[in-house]
Amino acid sequence: MRSSVQFVSGFVVGVALIGICPAAAWAQAAPPAQTAQSVAEPNTLTVTPFLSTSFGVSQDLGGSLGIGVAVGYDLTRNIGFEGEIGHAFDVLGDDDNLDWPVTNYSANGVYHFDVSRFTPYATFGIGVEHVTRSVKNPEPFALYPASSTEVAYNFGGGVKYPVSERFLVRADLRRFQSTDLSPDFWRLYAGVTLWIKR
Repeated sequence: MRSSVQFVSGFVVGVALIGICPAAAWAQAAPPAQTAQSVAEPNTLTVTPFLSTSFGVSQDLGGSLGIGVAVGYDLTRNIGFEGEIGHAFDVLGDDDNLDWPVTNYSANGVYHFDVSRFTPYATFGIGVEHVTRSVKNPEPFALYPASSTEVAYNFGGGVKYPVSERFLVRADLRRFQSTDLSPDFWRLYAGVTLWIKR
């Protein structure tokens, strides 16, 4: 499992760098005549499936691979909203007897900064975090933590880079904080965004 996490973590970071580095170079080469604007367009819908990796998990837990999808709506070039479902497969990592998947459901506000060619953004959201704890071979007298659902908030940011009229590549880093027993963690994801324009 650890080698899979390292491989996918490397893949996610690689995709994120592919999106960020050309964007930075493109922004430097862009003529200064135009006023910088974010790539977001008013009254547009976006759908972003993503592949993620989690790290810095509280309670000395391990990292995990993950998947998810985000659906966003941009009100203006700067302000948007996004609903998201993200799932980390097993934050325990190397424990073969205990699985600890984490699923987050969140509603987020997104602020896009005005930069030419690519768009950095900041985000903050709130939702619920559901943790399922399942034991494959329980010991007779051992106590195991129960599954839980708690309020959680997240904050972070990322960058969006258009590759065509309909598609963006996106890299996103967020911190997820729960209110009680659920784990807190950082999540890095890379995704391809479908841009649905009117």
